[in-house]
Amino acid sequence: MWTVILPRWQGGILLPWLVLSHLVSFTWTAPMMPSLAAAWMGPARGFVGRTRRPFYNRVRCLSASGGVSDVGDRDDELQAKMRQLALLNGGKTINPRSAQQVSRLLYGNGRSQLPLSGNGSGGALIGPTDKATLQRMMLQIQKDGASDDGEAERRGEVAKLVLQCRELLSLNGSRRAGSSGSFASRVNGEVGAKRMQKRQPTPTLASFSTAATSSGDVDVIGEMERKSDGNVQEEPIVALLDENDDAIPRHAPSMSPYEQMVVDLFPSKGQDAEGESLDPYWMEPLLSLTKSSARALVRQLQSASCPMAYDPSASPITSLIANTNATAAPKRTTSLLSYIRTQKSETFSDSVVLVRVGDFYETYGVDAILLVEHCGLNPMAGKARAGCPWRNIQSTLDGLTRVGFRVAVFEEWNGVGEAPEGQSAKGGKLKTRYLAQVVSSANPTYMHGLVLKDEGGATDDARASGGRSYVGVLETQAGYTLVEISAEERTVVVSERLTAEAVSCRLVAYPPADPLFYVPPYSDDAVGGKKKRLDRLPFLPWRQSSSSPLASHRYSQGSYDAGTTGKVRVKTLPPSLVVGPNPGQTDVERAKQTVVSAFLRLEDDSVSRLGEPSSLPARKQEQRVVTHDDFVVVASSDESGSALQSASTLTKTQPLHLETATQLGLMSDPAIPPLVASLLPDAAPASSRRFLRRWLLIPPPPDVADAMLQLVGTLKDENDKALPSLNAPPLTGKVISLIRAGQASAAVYREILSALDAASEILLLDGVGEQSDSQPGLVRPLMKILHHDTGTEASSSSSLRDCFVEAMAMIESVVSTNNLEHPLQNSNGVDDDVSNRDFISYYGDVIPPAFFERNEAIWRGRVKPSALQHAHDVPVAARRLAEAIAGDFWGVSEIILDEDGIIDLSDAKENKSPVVQDIFNNLIALKSIPTWAKDLDDETSEPESLETEAKPRYFHPRDRNGKILRNRYTTEKVQDCMEEYVDACANARTEVERVLTRLSWDLVDNGHLPAVLQASHLNLILSTAAHHAASSNAKGWSTAAIYDDGAYSNSTAGHFNGVWPYWMHRSDSVSNSFDLDGLFLLTAPNMSGKSTLMRSTAAAALLINCGLCAPVDKGSAVRRFDSIFVRGASADVPTEDKSAFGAEMGDVAALLRSCGERSLVFVDEIGRGTSPKDGTSLAGAILEKMSEAHMSGMFATHLHGILKLPFSSKAEERLRKKRMAISEDGDLLKWTYLLEDGVCTNSLALMTAAKFGLPESILKRAEELSQHIAGGLEGLEGTVANRDSGAVSSVVTILEETAGSRSSVHIPEGYMSPPSLEGSSCVYVLQIGDEKSKTRYYVGETDSLSQRLAQHRSKGKDWSSLSTVAIQVESKTSARTVESLVIQRLAQSGFDLVSVADGTSLRNPGRVQ
Repeated sequence: MWTVILPRWQGGILLPWLVLSHLVSFTWTAPMMPSLAAAWMGPARGFVGRTRRPFYNRVRCLSASGGVSDVGDRDDELQAKMRQLALLNGGKTINPRSAQQVSRLLYGNGRSQLPLSGNGSGGALIGPTDKATLQRMMLQIQKDGASDDGEAERRGEVAKLVLQCRELLSLNGSRRAGSSGSFASRVNGEVGAKRMQKRQPTPTLASFSTAATSSGDVDVIGEMERKSDGNVQEEPIVALLDENDDAIPRHAPSMSPYEQMVVDLFPSKGQDAEGESLDPYWMEPLLSLTKSSARALVRQLQSASCPMAYDPSASPITSLIANTNATAAPKRTTSLLSYIRTQKSETFSDSVVLVRVGDFYETYGVDAILLVEHCGLNPMAGKARAGCPWRNIQSTLDGLTRVGFRVAVFEEWNGVGEAPEGQSAKGGKLKTRYLAQVVSSANPTYMHGLVLKDEGGATDDARASGGRSYVGVLETQAGYTLVEISAEERTVVVSERLTAEAVSCRLVAYPPADPLFYVPPYSDDAVGGKKKRLDRLPFLPWRQSSSSPLASHRYSQGSYDAGTTGKVRVKTLPPSLVVGPNPGQTDVERAKQTVVSAFLRLEDDSVSRLGEPSSLPARKQEQRVVTHDDFVVVASSDESGSALQSASTLTKTQPLHLETATQLGLMSDPAIPPLVASLLPDAAPASSRRFLRRWLLIPPPPDVADAMLQLVGTLKDENDKALPSLNAPPLTGKVISLIRAGQASAAVYREILSALDAASEILLLDGVGEQSDSQPGLVRPLMKILHHDTGTEASSSSSLRDCFVEAMAMIESVVSTNNLEHPLQNSNGVDDDVSNRDFISYYGDVIPPAFFERNEAIWRGRVKPSALQHAHDVPVAARRLAEAIAGDFWGVSEIILDEDGIIDLSDAKENKSPVVQDIFNNLIALKSIPTWAKDLDDETSEPESLETEAKPRYFHPRDRNGKILRNRYTTEKVQDCMEEYVDACANARTEVERVLTRLSWDLVDNGHLPAVLQASHLNLILSTAAHHAASSNAKGWSTAAIYDDGAYSNSTAGHFNGVWPYWMHRSDSVSNSFDLDGLFLLTAPNMSGKSTLMRSTAAAALLINCGLCAPVDKGSAVRRFDSIFVRGASADVPTEDKSAFGAEMGDVAALLRSCGERSLVFVDEIGRGTSPKDGTSLAGAILEKMSEAHMSGMFATHLHGILKLPFSSKAEERLRKKRMAISEDGDLLKWTYLLEDGVCTNSLALMTAAKFGLPESILKRAEELSQHIAGGLEGLEGTVANRDSGAVSSVVTILEETAGSRSSVHIPEGYMSPPSLEGSSCVYVLQIGDEKSKTRYYVGETDSLSQRLAQHRSKGKDWSSLSTVAIQVESKTSARTVESLVIQRLAQSGFDLVSVADGTSLRNPGRVQ
């Protein structure tokens, strides 16, 4: 054990540099820095982890009293003082730096009994608590001595403890570098926050605020921020945050040390930050960090250093040492850091900034920590600095945009052309940089340097889900208007008159890009903010509990494909920004213009800063000027067109609610079979699954649904023609963005050609010419769906095909088609013969082929040689280089080419290749000077040349940095030819890039982008429909007729012929056929299939309303519904502070608001989350309201008391009592899963429990306890019958009627049973008790009546005086059946039964008819 004693300096300690001398035994090298930093940061790794005691226990400090005290001991001393203060405060901890809390403890609640000076009495309401006052208070007490009541001693002790605590806090928790307060500087040099957590529940330094001011304390009260002046600012707790809100919860006892450290990085509300401050936007990402390496870097941040909170002087070692009050070290900075700080503070305070530095992209501070957390990168030298190689930029950006961050990417100017606009090329080593792109979740692809890339990815179906949409929600009196903007495709989807639940479903299914735009209505309450935010935004699906003081700054993570939703803020727009009514402008167009304009304003600052070198085409700058007119409205709820106007009276199915989508397997709930997976074969592309999911979540208009029905029906049953290839690549918005940005590569254009060619073939499926209405075929419904899906309507299929062919011709004239997987059927006739093919140079063994591949593969084979000019210089330069190398390196005296253009090496002086390729410096050289070259020089040299110094023929070449390569040799001829060849390849590469970029501009200028988008959607629609039709035929699914009110039956909502569960095969399931002629009140035992029937019927109705095949037999017909609502079993929702019953009632309220006479509803087991009485009454009222509103559907319940409720006559008219049938198989009951008329009042819960393995002891005890339940058997409740003289006769009547015509035998008290009954199966009823006690009855069955009676009478008390009525039956099975039926009838008649256990073990259904 060794100790370092350090001198004190200004109340703290100097940097323990002597500790570093302990590392002398190590060999200090640069590569050791990351590992050494990891050793310091990890509490159980490296040098710190291998020592016996923690590092901070080895550092000793000289205390003020002259003794030696441990740094960690000061923390212990502080906690001891805090405990003493708490004892004086009645056991409640206080903040010694809080003036208000200390004054309350000193002076009481508003009274001052101790004079501050002299011997007077009285005082102010709240006395001062500054250092001078407390010191005077201590001196005054010492001068005056003890008081009679001991109050003076108490206050003196309080003053002393407060001064000591403040001194310890000052030593351990001084602010670093003038910051506004960082918890990292107050953790006393500990390795991590674990040490602070281990000391709980003892208060630690993290429990107390150091930001209290004279204006009052800030305490967190529930979900509000309450200040000492009495003002309360309410802010509901939501995960989507309003960017206008600034309610940052400050120091709270429930905060963890890490949370306190993060909160202290941000200035409190109303506090002026020193210098550049960290944007509050970054609080949630920092609080949500999970990786220890990322959380450790937060300790190095300084809020006043820069907008990224990066401290250049921080290091992994110094962050472990407690800071002092010493003057902070001067901040070191670089030109790169200064540049990033400027960009961050001026424009991108809420975006991650990545700057190109050579072959890397780098950033600092908070941005670097996010790279470590979300991109799997490592910090540089253990500091808050990180970056990625240029090759990995897209994967790095994907990691950030996947969780919702925006990233501003800056590139270096390569010196070609003029400097970027707005910047000047500076001299020296300073580099000129420009903003290349702002990447976000809406535009996740980095459009830079992609023209010559060949790895694809733009049309990869597994990754082609595209970016998120920007979403705007406009609240109106008629509901919510949802506007979804695709920034990549420049399309807009507008949905009107939605409920809050429908909006919530859309936001969960398709998480929006950040931010979400919200426009409140023209209301004083909403505009003035009088409403709570939770009331104003009821559609937010990420609402959270308010139990945590930091809940408002956390964001939940949901799943979408393989990613997470991340953080989404709400940007509230004033209603004044809504576009006013204009002649000829619909509400849909106004909503679209309002939200698109807000989106463009959001992008305007970033786009206006985009800069490019002027060497790129000027057209690229012009392409960025975008207005709302460039966005096309698709799939709106207010589409125009004659077809829809003629069908305006048809019922349109509204978007699904979140609960309905979840119950039907559209929201990735693992407990519910996915619906989309059942619609397609396993080999179907992912794009088809995405298409069908959105098709079902947002059901199409009636005419579009009819078109899909026609298309699927024709493909399924009528079409006998072969279809074009269904493997055409999906062209998502990413492809359109690549074309607009001029970054589409040749590989992307080949995919576009394949898609256009397949779409052209599809439009010829019905032959040349238009089809008649009587024979619509395939093309007509395809065109209808295409118009709905893209918003672009073609005049005819032939004109659309012409657009496809024109676009193909333009692309074919430039892009090489040699590498296409399948030949084009609609080619322009320009075949790629041998003369038009593009080959990489090859000269046999003279030059390694890898050298030519390295220089030519990047641009060869992409563009046809006929479209290039400078590319023809490369073969000439390559031949000259080959000839020079053959002569100078191989020793070939005469260059002879064979018929393939290969140099003849038969007379070469070298037997094996002397050529060496340097791939790093891109050159060809020799390892040594050839021996034959020296001899040749001696033979050909002239005498006079020996007298002068001649330049050697072979010399050392230089590398890419200008340094001489001493181990390589070349000649001047080879070097000149090498430079000529490399320059020719560079020019050819630039030309190929320019030609492909020009092709993109030409496609845009000639209006071919809509054709590309339509071709992609056309292929997707046919592929989806064909795969669905094939899967339906394989599974036996059928199409069904869709009709509106009055077309089929005025009283029925549909005829379901043989509906079965969508997740089961037809042969493994039971189908049901019925007419949905009202509201079914469905009662059935557990596990009898009622929930399955409801889910199957709802799914079938949704599929049929969307024009798809459903698991029904032919002959089914379903009405068109305006809303389909499914409410399943309840579960609690902790994120919304809802119990299971609360969530259930919320969904029922949504049902009653949004459903009516044209709605299809399915409600399962409402009211089971509360008491049976309240649940029954609520369920009855809900059922009555649904029936009176003429809703159709099913209402399932186990609350059998609902059967006896007096419903209104209007409700009774539409109620249909249904049950699930049960059959008897010997002594066992079997579920048939068939729907039939009637009611079932026995849930058979004990039988179901036994089936699932509940212990027999539990079941037996349940039977015993059932007799104590008022009313007897569940579902057979009745009032207890009054005892009268006719009770026995009633029992006899029930027994004989149940058993048949046989006469019963009465056995009075004390009598024995007749011998004739012995050995026979009998059913008996015992009457227990006499006139003085309550009479009860017991029903049983036996084969030995005398023995059974003896057993009953041996129980004593009332059992000893029982009388019996017995009857003989045919068999043991009959006896058990009669026993169960008698129990039920007696219970219904109001008899008090001792046990009803056997009434739940039916061998016969025994249901009331």
